[in-house]
Amino acid sequence: MRPPFNKSHINRALNPNDGGDFNLIKISVTRINLPLKINKTGPFNLAKVSKEYSYFSHLLNSIVKDSIGELPDFSGDSKIAIMSDFGGEHPGARFNTYAFLFLAYNKAVLFEQKVKQLREKHHIIVPYSEFAYKKLKSGPRSRALIEYLDLVDHFVHGAIITIAIDKRIETVFGAEREQVHPIMEDHLLEEGLGEWKGHAAEKILRVTHIISAFTALLTQENQKVFWYSDNDLINEDAKKRDFTHTQQILSRVLDMYMPHKLDILGVGKSFDEKGHLDDLLSVTDLAAGVVQDLLLQHETRKGVPGGNEKAEVMRWIATPAKYLSKITIQITRTTNGEIAYGKVNMAINKNNQ
Repeated sequence: MRPPFNKSHINRALNPNDGGDFNLIKISVTRINLPLKINKTGPFNLAKVSKEYSYFSHLLNSIVKDSIGELPDFSGDSKIAIMSDFGGEHPGARFNTYAFLFLAYNKAVLFEQKVKQLREKHHIIVPYSEFAYKKLKSGPRSRALIEYLDLVDHFVHGAIITIAIDKRIETVFGAEREQVHPIMEDHLLEEGLGEWKGHAAEKILRVTHIISAFTALLTQENQKVFWYSDNDLINEDAKKRDFTHTQQILSRVLDMYMPHKLDILGVGKSFDEKGHLDDLLSVTDLAAGVVQDLLLQHETRKGVPGGNEKAEVMRWIATPAKYLSKITIQITRTTNGEIAYGKVNMAINKNNQ
């Protein structure tokens, strides 16, 4: 079969002065600016949570129904990354904070380029370490901090979600730690998921349930998902468990929440050689640290030591951004022993700016 147009015909059509057989047709093209998908609105619901699920699953479902009205829209994206870091394990802390950055990773190239330029400008390429909340007073990083936070707000499409759990709540999977933790330990061991002592079992299950709940809400069929975490108790290689067990637990818990299938699920932890992933991981380090400090300040009515650098991070977490949602949820024990939750609404005190 002959093609409808051969090459010479096409060339003559594009070049009418060559004396071709085609009349030049003027085509009018109208450009349509499609709306950029940034956020989607609720109500949200964890559809697979049923009555036999744990208390924490029902609590997470209540939180997303009652306290979260908007989440990032990743429907046009192919790769979703999840960064995580945790805080509140030091003496004097009143909350354990679990911070997660969910982002459209296929859009993160420009952020990577901009942060590289920032690091070159402030001579912080070598050593390539994170913007750590506890180490903000480092001279070059201190000078680069405001610019770094501005890049996060303008070049990361996603959500920084921080869950702060009152340390008086020793378990979120049942009534009493003494009853629940032995059951959790036995179950993980029997399922071939490694040997986890009570505190570690509680933490890995808190983290994977939170990740799974929001991954179910944020992802679409056949997307690629990658979880990258700082080195921590939950992903270390111990005597009778290792990092593969962490990955297997996440996969099992994801199945409890996901109404659709992912194309790929990847899991990694902070590499010895730092790079752009650690610039994204720093967002969760800052969020976990600053939320812990802000909640402590609210409860004790005492100021947070740390200087201007911490004040800048507080200003950042409290300032809305167009592309990055900032969601903080507090779970606390009330005076009558019950558990309550709510979204933490932050605002800048303009008198202190």
